[in-house]
Amino acid sequence: AATSAGVLVANVPAVNARSVAEHVMFAALALLRRFRVMDRDLRAKGWLAGREHANSTSELAGKTIGIVGLGAVGQAVGHIAAHGFDLNVVATTRSLRPAPERVGFLSIDALVEQSDVIVLCCPLTAETRGLISRERIARMKPGALLINVSRGPVVDDEALIEALREGRIGGAALDVFSVQPLPPNHPYFGFDNVIVTPHMAGITEESMMRMGVGAAGEALLVLAGKLPVNLRNPEVIEHYRRRFPAGD
Repeated sequence: AATSAGVLVANVPAVNARSVAEHVMFAALALLRRFRVMDRDLRAKGWLAGREHANSTSELAGKTIGIVGLGAVGQAVGHIAAHGFDLNVVATTRSLRPAPERVGFLSIDALVEQSDVIVLCCPLTAETRGLISRERIARMKPGALLINVSRGPVVDDEALIEALREGRIGGAALDVFSVQPLPPNHPYFGFDNVIVTPHMAGITEESMMRMGVGAAGEALLVLAGKLPVNLRNPEVIEHYRRRFPAGD
């Protein structure tokens, strides 16, 4: 519609990649160290009840993290995972760009089978809708974690809920859902090994500042008669120039 009207469309890509990547690591650590139940039981039942959970916790180091989608967020996750936590990093991506340092490429099925932590960073497309299907969830390791910071429909919710109820996977951290806001009676709220957040992995003071400054910068370029740096509809330029000839 904007293109038909001769309106430029721009965005500010990658400004929240670091924020999302840090959220991924936070979620993985919270699940592995059983933070939710430890904190709850420490407050409600006392020191020893909280401490008891330590007997079934584990470290990130040495595990395999599988990243689905190697855009800005996926690359940021891979960098932190490899260089900050000494994880083995594998990824699957639709692009054929060279793999970043310390990242190996796998097919989606091999990634699901081999990863201890699976992180969804891909866009929602016809190809990725339902990508984490019942069949692929069944391929996951018994203790594997699923972290979704992409879009809700990438995951088959019914299959994931069934796997969680049966204790077939280690847990999940979900920032996005097929229906948002998530209904208060949704099954995801009933699992101790599920972390739910309200689509805020990319929201920090720093990322919002980068987003605001970036958007303002693009607007200033347009007001100066120039094109934005991150123009998303270049096919509009001829129509736009007819509306606003250079120098007017």
